[in-house]
Amino acid sequence: MGAKKSIKRIGLAGLTLLLMTSQSWAMGISDFFQAGSAYITHVVAHETGHNAMAHMVGGRDVQMDFFQQRSGSFFVGISSVGEIEKKSVLPFRAAGLVSSNHTFDLALSSYRARPSTYNKALLFFSGTDFLWYSVWSFYIKGSNDPGYDPVGISQETGLSAEVIVSVALFQTALNAFRVYSGHDSYMPYIAVDDERMNVGVRMRF
Repeated sequence: MGAKKSIKRIGLAGLTLLLMTSQSWAMGISDFFQAGSAYITHVVAHETGHNAMAHMVGGRDVQMDFFQQRSGSFFVGISSVGEIEKKSVLPFRAAGLVSSNHTFDLALSSYRARPSTYNKALLFFSGTDFLWYSVWSFYIKGSNDPGYDPVGISQETGLSAEVIVSVALFQTALNAFRVYSGHDSYMPYIAVDDERMNVGVRMRF
């Protein structure tokens, strides 16, 4: 029964991703490079979030690497810290998602002013980051490696994969709503401090 529910959620995730990218455009050489640049921007911003949080909480031996193979897993970008207080592990794990949220807000503002391929791609990568990362980590890789942010968050909070994917799916759906409606009435957010991670929705009236 649990497997069927997981498959349904992955199906919903795929549908949401499709909605996020349903406006098609011809992919020329320029578009290809713009999309690639947007992906690199997204990865760097995500990892910078981890790196900044590690320094803020006094972590030692902080590193940020790209295109790394570790413990049999390949990471496009990965941030690590040699020593960090236990209470700050969760904020460190979640900081990349916080950075992706901020990147999405900036990309959405730029997209509304100029809907270029770069801005569209950056919207997609940053707006679906939590969802595809969760689906990849839990259901495709089936990983227990805390180096994958959703897995690390699950281990630190005790939340199941299903709960985390559901939250990520809801967040992505709200991001898609903001893109296609042009309104910011409901804004999902992830925030961290030295000890906590907060997830919620801001409402504007």
